[in-house]
Amino acid sequence: MTTIERDPRWAQIKGRDKGADGEFWYGVATTGVYCRPSCPARLAKPQNVSLHTTTAEARAAGFRPCKR
Repeated sequence: MTTIERDPRWAQIKGRDKGADGEFWYGVATTGVYCRPSCPARLAKPQNVSLHTTTAEARAAGFRPCKR
């Protein structure tokens, strides 16, 4: 089990929890985008996910916003 899978926010991403939107964002290394937890895009592999507390933090890490 990866570190991301042990993080409670991963369950919110998997469940597409709209209540978590605005609390954090996640970046996907293979696509270069960051998304809100409720994003309807296909679920990324946990080893490709990084968690961010702000959109500015995600952008600083090199991610662009998801278009969904």
